[in-house]
Amino acid sequence: MDISTGTVECLQQANAILGEGPVWDARTGELFWVDIRRGQVFRFHLATGEQTGQWAFAERVGCVALTDDPGILVVASGLVVHLLELATGETEVLSDLSDGRSRKRFNDGEVDARGRLWIGTMLDDYFDPKGFSGGELLRIDPDGSVEPFGEYQLPNGIGWSLDQATMYINDSAAGITYALDFDAEAGRACNRRPIFTPSAYLGVPDGMSVDAEGNIWCAMWDGWALIRLAPDGTVKERIEMPVRRPSSATFCGEGLDRLAITSATVNFTSADYAKSPKAGGLFFMSAGCRGRNPNLFALREQGAAA
Repeated sequence: MDISTGTVECLQQANAILGEGPVWDARTGELFWVDIRRGQVFRFHLATGEQTGQWAFAERVGCVALTDDPGILVVASGLVVHLLELATGETEVLSDLSDGRSRKRFNDGEVDARGRLWIGTMLDDYFDPKGFSGGELLRIDPDGSVEPFGEYQLPNGIGWSLDQATMYINDSAAGITYALDFDAEAGRACNRRPIFTPSAYLGVPDGMSVDAEGNIWCAMWDGWALIRLAPDGTVKERIEMPVRRPSSATFCGEGLDRLAITSATVNFTSADYAKSPKAGGLFFMSAGCRGRNPNLFALREQGAAA
């Protein structure tokens, strides 16, 4: 395992409580990310370094996803999946799972190559500070229908192998990265098996991205680092971060060779802030490799208008 420390810049000292879910939109040169605890969605223009948008939701926002209409964003807030019209701030409900899943919320999610949203649920610590359990993996189709794909403690970062035959998912509460057999055509995931369980000093696997070589990049919560895994789960590299709780990373920039990294300050003490004064910020670094653009939720298939 190589140990390296890249040059990590703080793009935005955002003071996020739970920064998460960065998504790069190459069509506009902008980066979306969320502060889960504050129920906020942010848009950041990479070239100018300016925040170009901010939207607030009544419940905690687990993740966002791009759609095939650049003017509409998928926003998972509480247990409702919204379609947000960026120009007006108006929303439309795509799926509402509030009935039958009380005290839970959506967490991280990712769109597959066929335009379907895969997303996890978790017990919201608003209701049980010692909870973080009772999660499941769901597939949400363009028509808003929902199908479950198994229970997890706290499903988090999601990604796919280059050939789309394998799905990866982090279970943060269990401290495990899993691989599943994936049928891209049918939208099925099965045969879950662990491929990576970190040592305590590495932290907990949180958000993830898969690069153009098929390697898995995981933000390591409480680990002060990102790690790069081979597809079989072997640790290839550890990149130190100036914050204790990096939460997710995505490839961005014209060459898709940079990483945008979110971070969090949940339950921080004064001592924690002293050790990582830029915690809660949005960070940026050279990846040394290329990533892939995110898949787009297939909005037009359900006939939604811009």
